[in-house]
Amino acid sequence: MQVSDAGSLSEQHLMNSFFPRNFKKNYPVIKSADGIWITDEDGNQYLDGCSGAIVTNLGYGVKEITDAIARQSETAPFAHTSQFLSRPALDLSGRLTSIAPPSFNLGRVYFASGGSEAVETAIKMARAYFVETDEPTRNIVMSCWPGYHGATLGALSATGHPVRRKPYMPILRPPALVHTDYRYRCQCGHRPGACYNDRCSLERADELEEAIQLQGPSNVMAFIGEPIVGAALGAAVPGATYWKRVRDICTRYGILFIADEVMTGLGRTGKPFAIQHWQVDPDILVVGKGLAAGYQPLSAVIASAKIAGAFERHSGVFEHGFTYSGHPVSCAAGLAAFDYMIENDLIRKVEQSEEKFFKRLEALRKFPAVGDVRGKGFMAGIELVRDIKTKEPFSPSLRASQMLANLAFEEGLLVYPGSGFINGSVGDHIMIAPPFVITDEELDELFARLEQAFNHFTESVKSELEASASSRYGE
Repeated sequence: MQVSDAGSLSEQHLMNSFFPRNFKKNYPVIKSADGIWITDEDGNQYLDGCSGAIVTNLGYGVKEITDAIARQSETAPFAHTSQFLSRPALDLSGRLTSIAPPSFNLGRVYFASGGSEAVETAIKMARAYFVETDEPTRNIVMSCWPGYHGATLGALSATGHPVRRKPYMPILRPPALVHTDYRYRCQCGHRPGACYNDRCSLERADELEEAIQLQGPSNVMAFIGEPIVGAALGAAVPGATYWKRVRDICTRYGILFIADEVMTGLGRTGKPFAIQHWQVDPDILVVGKGLAAGYQPLSAVIASAKIAGAFERHSGVFEHGFTYSGHPVSCAAGLAAFDYMIENDLIRKVEQSEEKFFKRLEALRKFPAVGDVRGKGFMAGIELVRDIKTKEPFSPSLRASQMLANLAFEEGLLVYPGSGFINGSVGDHIMIAPPFVITDEELDELFARLEQAFNHFTESVKSELEASASSRYGE
């Protein structure tokens, strides 16, 4: 068999050889990226207003990171963790446990290549923990609806997002879901406007306790939740009492609390980990995306001292593994990214910039389709509605969030759309989550382009908005 020379293949052949996410969509080909800007092969330039998929926290072209990757590639590009440890993996483990909540100070870090792998690892680690501690009946993972934890089968089984689950239902484990503390559309049943209080948060948390009792406490091994719900709900922040009550419930029933910080971890919300906004200690932390800031595939599961200690005291073995776990080059990228973030005080920058950032976001409420603006740090969600008064969502056939994202793309701005989070079919939001290194002038440009996209979007859905208003007033 003769191997084809890639240089002799037509562009059409190359395009037809790649398996895209969406066969109905035409994708530009990236040529270069620098700072917060991406340039495609046709010379078009895009302002990355969502850090890719909320990954490139440090922007593009950070030489300290690319140099670290090159050095490690030359020194020792691979080492299998069944045979060797690597210095970058050890150093990065120490960095992560040093900034995690107190229960992780004597914890340990298990590296993987992506968020789904890390969640899968965390779920298996929870199960293995109870095997080690002689509670083998515990096998159920509780999780939130809406919520998203990954694309692998275990992570998807724990995901409360019908659109993502639907094609794979026959091969997924049945979910054990409770409602998240979704402030904009509170489930408490109180009068409108009365749900922004502690009582509602406690009711949502207490739903977890009821579900645990229904499943049987001796059967439940873990509850996994995103401290701030990301892609599934557009940066939905729970109330002040929610996570403390969840932690208390998990402790009361001997259940492990897994904090999924794949999207929120490593400074995105103005804290090293988002759960620290509530001074709560999980048993397991999952991080990804920003861990190597997109420079290499890298994620991690941080096991608290309690979890790691159980394996150390008993069998000594966690029966699990990936070929690329603890990959030296990926860990070198993660270590360099971590050090760059700390040395440039970028977490503090995000924290200090939050008020100004959200003030600009709040100004978007002037557009008639903006129902809610929410989030923390540099992680914001904008929920789109057909009627602000009633919170009526757009019809799913309109694909409102994708329409707005496409209009922003035409303005040279990347945003992160999401849909289907209300009942599995309706609900639209976009997320704005720029790299931490964005300047004030670049933020001005981001919002100028976003306003233009909203102007075009408002015009495009004008008939929908007018029809909703007419219906509300009985015209």
